[in-house]
Amino acid sequence: MGKTAAWTDVQKTYIDTLLRENRPQKVRRCDHGNTVKIHVSNLHPLPSSLVGSLALECTLNDIRPTGGRSTWTDTACDLISYYLTGASALMTIKEATDEQPLPVVLFCSNRVGEFISIADFLVNEGLALKERTPRVPAVQKPKQTDAQTPANDPENCKKEESNSSLSVPLFSCPPSFSKSTFIPLKPLPRSILTPEKVKTAKYHPPELPGLGHILITVSAVGDDGVIYARTQNAEYQLEQLGEGIQKTIKTLPRQKPYTWKSVQGCAVIGSDMLWYRGQLLELLGGHVKVQYVDYGLVENIPVVHVYPMLLCVEVPQLCMPCQLFGINPVGGKWQRDGVALMREVLLNRSVGLQVVELPADPRGPLKVEILLDGMSLSRILCHHEHASIDGTLSILQDLKMMPPAPLLDVWDISTEGLKGPEEPVLGSFVNPNLPLEGEQFGVRVTHLWTPNELFLWSLKKQPDSEMTRETLTEALTKINANITSLPRLTSFPYGGPCLAEYSDGKYYRARLMKFTSIEPLMIFVQHVDFGSDDSLPASKLRQMPAELLRFTIQAIKVKVAGFKAPSVECSEDVLPYCPAWSVKAAMEMTDLLHNNITATVVSREPELTVKLYNEDGELVHLPLVNSGLAELD
Repeated sequence: MGKTAAWTDVQKTYIDTLLRENRPQKVRRCDHGNTVKIHVSNLHPLPSSLVGSLALECTLNDIRPTGGRSTWTDTACDLISYYLTGASALMTIKEATDEQPLPVVLFCSNRVGEFISIADFLVNEGLALKERTPRVPAVQKPKQTDAQTPANDPENCKKEESNSSLSVPLFSCPPSFSKSTFIPLKPLPRSILTPEKVKTAKYHPPELPGLGHILITVSAVGDDGVIYARTQNAEYQLEQLGEGIQKTIKTLPRQKPYTWKSVQGCAVIGSDMLWYRGQLLELLGGHVKVQYVDYGLVENIPVVHVYPMLLCVEVPQLCMPCQLFGINPVGGKWQRDGVALMREVLLNRSVGLQVVELPADPRGPLKVEILLDGMSLSRILCHHEHASIDGTLSILQDLKMMPPAPLLDVWDISTEGLKGPEEPVLGSFVNPNLPLEGEQFGVRVTHLWTPNELFLWSLKKQPDSEMTRETLTEALTKINANITSLPRLTSFPYGGPCLAEYSDGKYYRARLMKFTSIEPLMIFVQHVDFGSDDSLPASKLRQMPAELLRFTIQAIKVKVAGFKAPSVECSEDVLPYCPAWSVKAAMEMTDLLHNNITATVVSREPELTVKLYNEDGELVHLPLVNSGLAELD
C-alpha cells in the first residue's frame, strides 16, 4: 500500500510539472502501442488498479539493422508499419521472460496464401541482416555419482519452486535434467504448400452457322469492337448447361495454390454464387483476367474464385465472336464512344445477322452484317462518324442484305381510320448558282469557320437579286411577327428544313444536322443563310412554311486560297474543332474582313476556292503571314 501511495505522489508531481509547461506532450498508449500528442490538460493520474499493459511489446529475433546501426532506418520502419499494422500474423515466442520486448518470430500470409517470415522478408529487401549466433558446444551428460545430484538438492528444489510460482509453466521437464542442461522446445516445423502444377485445355470452339441470315442474341461487346452473340439453338443449350452445372457441383472444391501458366479452360464462380465456364487470359498478381466462354464477357476477378477444371467438356462454346464486315473504325481502333453506341443498341437484344464470310480458324470472328429493324449497324456507325466504309472492298456495295425469314403469324391489319402525317414533308433547300471561274465580285462575310474557310454573301448585281433578298427578309419578318402560330417541330430528318431561333430572339431558316444529346434533347442545326451553327432544344425549333423553300440559300461556303495554317505547333489557344489554327489568327482574320472585300474565283472543283482582296487591292491574309500566324500556300 505504501508503494502505491508513493507512486501516486510521483505521478502527481510529474503532472504538476507538465501543467506548468502548458504544451502538448507525446504519450504512448499502453494498450495499443501507438504514440500520440495530447495536451497536458487531458492527462490524469492512473489508478493503481489499471497499472499495466494489454499490448505485448515484441522485437523480431535473429536480425539486426543494416549499416552497423543500432536503430532501424525510416525506410524499414515504414515498410514494417505498412505490412503489419492491422494484419493477422502467426507469432512464435523464442524465449519467455519477464523483460520486454520479447524476441519473437512473425509469419504473415502473402497474396498466394503462403506464410513467409517477416524477418526473412526484411533481409531479402536489404533492410536487415541476419544475426550471427555462435555455435553451442555439445553438452555432455553428467556422470552418476554417489554425491547428491542437483536435482535432489533441497536448495535447488526450493529455487525451482519459487521460480515456478512467479512464471506461468509452459511445459514440464523430467527431474533428471538440471537448468544447465535444459533445452527449450521449438515449434513444430510448418509445411508450406508448393504450387500444384496443373494443365487444362481450351473448351471446344463454337459451332459456326452457314452463310446467310439468322437471328442472334448479343450478350457482350468487347473493347476491341468484337461482338459476342448466341444463336437461338445456343440459347436453349445455355439453359440446359446452367442447370446441369449447378446440379453437378454442389460444394466448393478445396482451394490450393496452382501454377496458372499452363491453365487455359477453367471454372469460375460468379458473384451470384453460380458456376460458369471460363478461359484464363492473363494473370494479374492476386487477380486473373478471365472470359466467360458462353457469354463473351471479360472480367478481372480474385484468383480464389477460379478453379483449374473444365465443366461439361463435351459442350462447345455457346458464344461466337463476330466482326462487322466492310467498315474500318476511325483511327484504326474502336473508340470508347463507338463501343458504347454498339453496346447501347445491341446488348440483350435479338437482332438479324447476315453471315458474309466464315473464318479460317474456328475460334476466329465471323465477318457479319447486323440489321436493327431493317437498318444496317455498319451504316449507323458510319453516320455517327465512328467508322468509315472500307473502299477496298467493292463487294460491300453489291452486298444485298437478305431479309429475315417471314413470320408464321398472320396479321390482319386494317388501315381504315389512319391519319396521314400531321407535319408536311418538305423538300430540300435550293442551292445558289456558283460564280464562274475568274469572275470578280463584291462579297460580305457572314461567318468564319477558320481563317481560310468561311461563309459569305455574294454582292454581285444580278437581275432581281436585291429584290429576292428583300422578299426573303420581308417574309421572315412577317413570320416572326406571328411565330407562335407555327407548330413546333415533331419530325427530325437529317438535312430537313426548319425555322430555328437565333441569339437575337428571331427565327431564321436552318437545316437539321444531328442530335447532340438525348437527355435533355438537343439538336444541332445550321443557319443556311448565314453559315453559323448552334445546338438548340426542340422548343426553339418550328415547322417552316413551304413558301420559304423557293428562296435560294444566301450563304456560300468558300475556301480562301493563298495561305494555310502554320506548320510550327502553336503554343497559344487553338480552335477546338481545328487545332491547326490559333484563336488569335481567327480573331485577327475577323477584323481584316470588316471592310469592303472583293473575291476572285480561283476554282470551282472540288470546292469553291477564292482569293479575297481588301479595298486597296491587296490580299487580306498578308497581315496574318507577316505576323507569323499563317504561312503562304
